[in-house]
Amino acid sequence: MSSIKVLIIEDDFEALTMYALMLERWGYQVIRAQNGAEGIQQALQNPPDLILLDVMMPGMDGYAVCTQLRQDRRFQTVPILFLTAVANVDARVKALTIGGDDFMVKSAISSEELQARIKMALAREKRIRHSAAVEAKGVTVGLLSLRGGSGVSTLAMNLAFHSARYSQQPTTLIDLSLPIGNIGAWAGVSGTRHIIELASRPPTEISSAVIKQFSLQHIGDFSFISAPSQITDVHTVDPRSLRLIPSMLRDEGAFVVLDLGRGELPLYWGIPTVCDWLVIVATEDSLSQHLAGVALEGLPKMLGNNSSLLLLYNHRDAGAMRQTLTGLPRKPDVEIPFSPNLASLPAPSPVIDLWEAVRFRLGQRPDWYV
Repeated sequence: MSSIKVLIIEDDFEALTMYALMLERWGYQVIRAQNGAEGIQQALQNPPDLILLDVMMPGMDGYAVCTQLRQDRRFQTVPILFLTAVANVDARVKALTIGGDDFMVKSAISSEELQARIKMALAREKRIRHSAAVEAKGVTVGLLSLRGGSGVSTLAMNLAFHSARYSQQPTTLIDLSLPIGNIGAWAGVSGTRHIIELASRPPTEISSAVIKQFSLQHIGDFSFISAPSQITDVHTVDPRSLRLIPSMLRDEGAFVVLDLGRGELPLYWGIPTVCDWLVIVATEDSLSQHLAGVALEGLPKMLGNNSSLLLLYNHRDAGAMRQTLTGLPRKPDVEIPFSPNLASLPAPSPVIDLWEAVRFRLGQRPDWYV
Protein backbone atom coordinates (compact mmCIF):
# COMPACT_ATOMS: atom_id res chain seq x y z
CA MET A 1 0.00 0.00 0.00
CA SER A 2 1.15 3.54 -0.78
CA SER A 3 2.23 5.86 2.05
CA ILE A 4 0.02 8.59 0.59
CA LYS A 5 -2.79 9.53 2.97
CA VAL A 6 -6.13 10.85 1.72
CA LEU A 7 -8.62 12.46 4.08
CA ILE A 8 -12.26 12.13 2.98
CA ILE A 9 -14.68 14.59 4.63
CA GLU A 10 -18.21 13.51 3.72
CA ASP A 11 -21.37 13.48 5.84
CA ASP A 12 -23.15 10.83 3.75
CA PHE A 13 -22.03 7.53 5.30
CA GLU A 14 -22.70 5.45 2.19
CA ALA A 15 -20.80 7.88 -0.05
CA LEU A 16 -17.95 8.06 2.47
CA THR A 17 -17.69 4.28 2.57
CA MET A 18 -17.81 3.96 -1.21
CA TYR A 19 -15.03 6.52 -1.82
CA ALA A 20 -12.93 5.07 0.99
CA LEU A 21 -13.10 1.55 -0.45
CA MET A 22 -12.32 2.90 -3.91
CA LEU A 23 -9.26 4.81 -2.72
CA GLU A 24 -8.02 1.87 -0.67
CA ARG A 25 -8.32 -0.30 -3.75
CA TRP A 26 -6.12 2.21 -5.57
CA GLY A 27 -3.52 1.81 -2.83
CA TYR A 28 -4.04 4.95 -0.74
CA GLN A 29 -4.29 5.14 3.04
CA VAL A 30 -7.69 6.57 3.91
CA ILE A 31 -8.71 8.79 6.82
CA ARG A 32 -12.46 9.29 7.27
CA ALA A 33 -14.46 12.16 8.73
CA GLN A 34 -18.25 12.62 8.70
CA ASN A 35 -18.42 16.37 9.29
CA GLY A 36 -16.32 19.51 8.95
CA ALA A 37 -15.20 19.79 12.56
CA GLU A 38 -14.13 16.15 12.64
CA GLY A 39 -12.32 16.64 9.34
CA ILE A 40 -10.24 19.51 10.72
CA GLN A 41 -9.45 17.51 13.84
CA GLN A 42 -8.34 14.53 11.76
CA ALA A 43 -6.19 16.78 9.55
CA LEU A 44 -4.41 18.24 12.59
CA GLN A 45 -3.83 14.88 14.23
CA ASN A 46 -2.82 12.97 11.11
CA PRO A 47 -1.83 15.40 8.33
CA PRO A 48 -3.01 14.06 4.95
CA ASP A 49 -1.36 14.36 1.54
CA LEU A 50 -4.69 15.14 -0.16
CA ILE A 51 -8.23 16.00 0.96
CA LEU A 52 -11.52 15.07 -0.71
CA LEU A 53 -14.10 17.51 0.59
CA ASP A 54 -17.89 17.66 0.35
CA VAL A 55 -19.63 21.06 0.31
CA MET A 56 -23.03 20.55 1.91
CA MET A 57 -22.53 19.29 5.46
CA PRO A 58 -24.32 20.11 8.72
CA GLY A 59 -22.63 22.66 10.97
CA MET A 60 -19.40 23.54 9.19
CA ASP A 61 -19.71 23.25 5.42
CA GLY A 62 -16.88 22.44 3.02
CA TYR A 63 -16.18 26.09 2.26
CA ALA A 64 -15.54 26.84 5.94
CA VAL A 65 -13.34 23.74 6.26
CA CYS A 66 -11.24 24.74 3.26
CA THR A 67 -10.91 28.33 4.47
CA GLN A 68 -9.78 27.28 7.93
CA LEU A 69 -7.27 24.73 6.66
CA ARG A 70 -5.73 27.18 4.21
CA GLN A 71 -5.06 29.57 7.09
CA ASP A 72 -2.81 26.93 8.66
CA ARG A 73 0.70 26.99 7.16
CA ARG A 74 0.81 23.17 7.19
CA PHE A 75 -2.09 22.91 4.73
CA GLN A 76 -1.28 25.74 2.34
CA THR A 77 -0.10 23.36 -0.40
CA VAL A 78 -2.04 20.18 0.46
CA PRO A 79 -4.41 19.52 -2.49
CA ILE A 80 -8.07 20.06 -1.56
CA LEU A 81 -10.46 18.52 -4.10
CA PHE A 82 -14.14 19.36 -3.74
CA LEU A 83 -16.30 16.34 -4.56
CA THR A 84 -19.92 17.31 -4.14
CA ALA A 85 -23.48 17.02 -5.39
CA VAL A 86 -23.66 20.80 -5.90
CA ALA A 87 -23.48 21.40 -9.63
CA ASN A 88 -23.87 25.15 -10.20
CA VAL A 89 -21.19 27.52 -11.46
CA ASP A 90 -21.31 29.78 -8.41
CA ALA A 91 -20.40 26.86 -6.14
CA ARG A 92 -17.46 25.94 -8.38
CA VAL A 93 -16.17 29.52 -8.50
CA LYS A 94 -16.45 29.93 -4.73
CA ALA A 95 -14.64 26.65 -4.06
CA LEU A 96 -11.75 27.54 -6.34
CA THR A 97 -11.57 31.13 -5.06
CA ILE A 98 -11.15 30.16 -1.40
CA GLY A 99 -8.31 27.74 -2.14
CA GLY A 100 -9.73 24.56 -3.63
CA ASP A 101 -7.54 22.83 -6.22
CA ASP A 102 -10.37 21.10 -8.08
CA PHE A 103 -14.16 20.88 -8.14
CA MET A 104 -15.95 17.69 -9.20
CA VAL A 105 -19.65 16.88 -9.32
CA LYS A 106 -20.40 13.40 -7.98
CA SER A 107 -23.01 12.55 -10.58
CA ALA A 108 -20.82 13.64 -13.49
CA ILE A 109 -17.47 12.01 -12.73
CA SER A 110 -16.40 8.42 -13.30
CA SER A 111 -14.08 6.49 -11.02
CA GLU A 112 -11.40 6.58 -13.73
CA GLU A 113 -11.55 10.38 -13.95
CA LEU A 114 -11.53 10.75 -10.17
CA GLN A 115 -8.43 8.59 -9.96
CA ALA A 116 -6.75 10.64 -12.70
CA ARG A 117 -7.60 13.95 -11.00
CA ILE A 118 -6.21 12.71 -7.67
CA LYS A 119 -2.97 11.62 -9.35
CA MET A 120 -2.73 14.94 -11.17
CA ALA A 121 -3.23 16.94 -7.94
CA LEU A 122 -0.62 14.90 -6.08
CA ALA A 123 1.87 15.28 -8.93
CA ARG A 124 1.30 19.05 -9.00
CA GLU A 125 1.83 19.33 -5.24
CA LYS A 126 5.01 17.24 -5.51
CA ARG A 127 6.37 19.66 -8.13
CA ILE A 128 5.60 22.57 -5.81
CA ARG A 129 7.39 20.88 -2.91
CA HIS A 130 10.36 20.02 -5.10
CA SER A 131 10.63 23.60 -6.29
CA ALA A 132 10.46 24.88 -2.71
CA ALA A 133 13.11 22.41 -1.60
CA VAL A 134 15.45 23.46 -4.41
CA GLU A 135 15.06 27.11 -3.44
CA ALA A 136 15.32 26.47 0.31
CA LYS A 137 18.50 27.48 2.04
CA GLY A 138 19.81 25.67 5.02
CA VAL A 139 19.85 27.05 8.54
CA THR A 140 21.74 26.05 11.66
CA VAL A 141 20.23 26.58 15.11
CA GLY A 142 21.94 25.79 18.39
CA LEU A 143 20.16 25.38 21.73
CA LEU A 144 21.91 25.83 25.07
CA SER A 145 21.40 26.68 28.71
CA LEU A 146 24.15 27.55 31.14
CA ARG A 147 21.95 25.91 33.77
CA GLY A 148 21.66 22.12 33.53
CA GLY A 149 18.26 20.47 33.62
CA SER A 150 16.56 23.14 31.50
CA GLY A 151 15.21 20.69 28.91
CA VAL A 152 17.59 21.63 26.09
CA SER A 153 17.87 18.09 24.69
CA THR A 154 14.10 17.59 24.72
CA LEU A 155 13.60 20.90 22.91
CA ALA A 156 16.25 19.99 20.35
CA MET A 157 14.51 16.67 19.68
CA ASN A 158 11.12 18.35 19.38
CA LEU A 159 12.48 21.01 17.02
CA ALA A 160 14.08 18.40 14.76
CA PHE A 161 10.87 16.35 14.83
CA HIS A 162 8.73 19.30 13.77
CA SER A 163 11.17 20.46 11.11
CA ALA A 164 11.12 17.00 9.55
CA ARG A 165 7.34 16.89 9.71
CA TYR A 166 6.42 20.35 8.45
CA SER A 167 9.21 21.42 6.12
CA GLN A 168 10.58 20.03 2.89
CA GLN A 169 14.18 20.41 4.04
CA PRO A 170 16.23 17.47 5.27
CA THR A 171 16.76 17.78 9.02
CA THR A 172 19.80 16.69 11.05
CA LEU A 173 20.16 16.80 14.83
CA ILE A 174 23.70 16.77 16.23
CA ASP A 175 24.16 15.96 19.90
CA LEU A 176 26.91 18.09 21.46
CA SER A 177 25.58 17.79 24.99
CA LEU A 178 28.90 16.44 26.19
CA PRO A 179 30.62 14.54 27.68
CA ILE A 180 27.71 12.08 27.46
CA GLY A 181 24.76 12.92 25.24
CA ASN A 182 21.08 12.15 25.54
CA ILE A 183 19.89 11.66 21.96
CA GLY A 184 21.67 8.35 21.35
CA ALA A 185 20.52 6.95 24.70
CA TRP A 186 16.92 7.90 23.94
CA ALA A 187 17.19 6.27 20.53
CA GLY A 188 18.85 3.17 22.03
CA VAL A 189 22.12 3.41 20.07
CA SER A 190 25.73 3.20 21.19
CA GLY A 191 29.15 2.53 19.71
CA THR A 192 31.86 4.51 17.96
CA ARG A 193 29.67 6.16 15.34
CA HIS A 194 29.35 9.39 17.30
CA ILE A 195 30.21 13.04 16.81
CA ILE A 196 33.56 12.86 18.69
CA GLU A 197 34.79 10.06 16.44
CA LEU A 198 33.66 11.99 13.35
CA ALA A 199 35.09 15.35 14.47
CA SER A 200 38.44 13.75 15.33
CA ARG A 201 39.12 13.44 11.62
CA PRO A 202 41.02 16.27 9.92
CA PRO A 203 38.93 18.74 7.90
CA THR A 204 40.28 17.31 4.64
CA GLU A 205 38.52 14.01 5.44
CA ILE A 206 35.13 15.56 6.21
CA SER A 207 32.70 15.13 3.32
CA SER A 208 28.99 14.60 2.81
CA ALA A 209 29.57 10.88 2.36
CA VAL A 210 31.54 10.62 5.60
CA ILE A 211 28.94 12.62 7.54
CA LYS A 212 26.27 10.31 6.19
CA GLN A 213 28.17 7.28 7.51
CA PHE A 214 27.86 8.67 11.03
CA SER A 215 24.21 9.74 10.65
CA LEU A 216 21.40 7.55 11.92
CA GLN A 217 17.71 7.75 11.05
CA HIS A 218 15.22 8.60 13.78
CA ILE A 219 11.63 7.35 13.64
CA GLY A 220 10.65 11.03 13.50
CA ASP A 221 12.06 11.17 9.92
CA PHE A 222 15.14 13.24 10.79
CA SER A 223 18.78 12.21 10.84
CA PHE A 224 20.89 12.48 13.95
CA ILE A 225 24.53 12.17 14.96
CA SER A 226 24.77 11.03 18.55
CA ALA A 227 27.23 11.96 21.27
CA PRO A 228 29.27 9.23 22.99
CA SER A 229 27.33 6.88 25.24
CA GLN A 230 30.22 6.69 27.70
CA ILE A 231 33.06 8.91 28.94
CA THR A 232 35.26 9.61 25.92
CA ASP A 233 38.51 11.51 25.41
CA VAL A 234 37.58 14.72 23.61
CA HIS A 235 41.14 15.98 23.18
CA THR A 236 41.26 14.30 19.77
CA VAL A 237 38.56 16.62 18.41
CA ASP A 238 39.64 19.02 15.69
CA PRO A 239 37.48 22.14 16.25
CA ARG A 240 37.80 23.01 12.56
CA SER A 241 36.21 19.69 11.61
CA LEU A 242 33.50 20.08 14.22
CA ARG A 243 32.57 23.52 12.87
CA LEU A 244 32.74 22.26 9.30
CA ILE A 245 30.18 19.48 9.81
CA PRO A 246 27.07 21.64 10.51
CA SER A 247 28.25 24.24 8.01
CA MET A 248 28.48 21.62 5.27
CA LEU A 249 25.01 20.26 6.07
CA ARG A 250 23.56 23.78 6.07
CA ASP A 251 25.19 24.63 2.74
CA GLU A 252 23.51 21.54 1.29
CA GLY A 253 20.11 22.93 2.33
CA ALA A 254 19.58 21.09 5.61
CA PHE A 255 17.87 22.33 8.74
CA VAL A 256 20.54 21.62 11.34
CA VAL A 257 19.75 21.46 15.06
CA LEU A 258 22.64 21.47 17.53
CA ASP A 259 22.01 20.31 21.09
CA LEU A 260 24.74 22.30 22.87
CA GLY A 261 23.69 21.28 26.38
CA ARG A 262 25.34 23.53 28.97
CA GLY A 263 27.69 24.75 26.27
CA GLU A 264 31.08 24.34 27.98
CA LEU A 265 32.89 22.44 25.23
CA PRO A 266 30.84 23.81 22.32
CA LEU A 267 31.66 27.36 23.47
CA TYR A 268 35.34 26.46 23.86
CA TRP A 269 35.39 25.01 20.35
CA GLY A 270 33.61 28.04 18.87
CA ILE A 271 30.58 26.06 17.69
CA PRO A 272 28.10 28.94 18.23
CA THR A 273 29.93 30.95 15.56
CA VAL A 274 28.54 28.62 12.86
CA CYS A 275 24.95 29.00 14.09
CA ASP A 276 22.51 31.28 12.32
CA TRP A 277 20.46 31.26 15.51
CA LEU A 278 21.30 30.56 19.13
CA VAL A 279 18.38 29.70 21.40
CA ILE A 280 19.01 30.45 25.06
CA VAL A 281 16.75 28.27 27.22
CA ALA A 282 15.51 29.41 30.63
CA THR A 283 13.07 27.91 33.11
CA GLU A 284 11.18 29.24 36.14
CA ASP A 285 14.28 28.52 38.25
CA SER A 286 15.84 31.81 39.40
CA LEU A 287 19.40 30.66 38.69
CA SER A 288 18.37 29.51 35.21
CA GLN A 289 16.94 32.96 34.50
CA HIS A 290 20.04 34.70 35.85
CA LEU A 291 22.35 32.56 33.70
CA ALA A 292 20.15 33.19 30.66
CA GLY A 293 20.76 36.88 31.20
CA VAL A 294 24.50 36.23 31.45
CA ALA A 295 24.38 34.35 28.13
CA LEU A 296 22.36 37.07 26.40
CA GLU A 297 24.84 39.70 27.54
CA GLY A 298 28.06 37.81 26.94
CA LEU A 299 27.49 35.76 23.79
CA PRO A 300 27.16 38.69 21.34
CA LYS A 301 30.61 39.87 22.41
CA MET A 302 32.04 36.41 21.87
CA LEU A 303 30.28 35.82 18.56
CA GLY A 304 30.91 39.23 17.05
CA ASN A 305 27.17 39.51 16.37
CA ASN A 306 27.40 36.79 13.71
CA SER A 307 24.41 34.99 15.15
CA SER A 308 20.95 36.00 16.29
CA LEU A 309 19.87 35.13 19.82
CA LEU A 310 16.44 33.94 20.86
CA LEU A 311 15.27 33.67 24.45
CA LEU A 312 13.05 30.64 25.10
CA TYR A 313 11.10 30.10 28.31
CA ASN A 314 10.56 26.38 28.91
CA HIS A 315 7.69 25.64 31.32
CA ARG A 316 8.88 22.55 33.14
CA ASP A 317 5.46 22.19 34.80
CA ALA A 318 2.97 22.44 31.94
CA GLY A 319 0.03 22.47 34.35
CA ALA A 320 1.25 25.29 36.56
CA MET A 321 0.51 28.97 36.26
CA ARG A 322 3.14 30.93 34.34
CA GLN A 323 5.79 32.05 36.80
CA THR A 324 6.85 35.67 37.18
CA LEU A 325 9.92 36.12 35.02
CA THR A 326 11.65 38.72 37.19
CA GLY A 327 15.08 37.18 36.61
CA LEU A 328 15.06 37.51 32.82
CA PRO A 329 16.48 40.61 31.12
CA ARG A 330 13.60 40.78 28.64
CA LYS A 331 10.41 39.10 27.55
CA PRO A 332 10.95 35.62 26.04
CA ASP A 333 10.63 35.34 22.29
CA VAL A 334 9.11 31.86 22.55
CA GLU A 335 7.36 30.07 25.41
CA ILE A 336 6.94 26.29 25.34
CA PRO A 337 5.48 23.92 27.94
CA PHE A 338 7.93 21.17 28.84
CA SER A 339 7.03 17.76 27.43
CA PRO A 340 9.30 14.71 27.11
CA ASN A 341 6.70 13.05 24.89
CA LEU A 342 6.48 14.31 21.31
CA ALA A 343 2.98 12.94 20.86
CA SER A 344 1.66 14.74 23.94
CA LEU A 345 2.26 18.22 22.55
CA PRO A 346 -0.98 19.97 21.57
CA ALA A 347 -1.86 20.48 17.92
CA PRO A 348 -0.68 22.79 16.55
CA SER A 349 2.38 22.34 18.74
CA PRO A 350 3.96 25.40 20.40
CA VAL A 351 7.28 24.14 19.01
CA ILE A 352 5.98 25.49 15.69
CA ASP A 353 6.59 29.00 17.07
CA LEU A 354 10.26 28.18 17.61
CA TRP A 355 10.54 26.48 14.23
CA GLU A 356 9.01 29.49 12.47
CA ALA A 357 11.30 31.90 14.34
CA VAL A 358 14.55 30.17 13.38
CA ARG A 359 13.49 29.76 9.74
CA PHE A 360 13.96 33.50 9.19
CA ARG A 361 16.93 34.01 6.89
CA LEU A 362 19.89 36.12 7.95
CA GLY A 363 19.22 39.61 6.65
CA GLN A 364 15.47 39.02 7.04
CA ARG A 365 15.35 38.88 10.82
CA PRO A 366 12.26 39.91 12.76
CA ASP A 367 12.38 43.25 14.54
CA TRP A 368 12.77 41.59 17.96
CA TYR A 369 16.10 39.86 17.32
CA VAL A 370 19.11 40.66 19.52
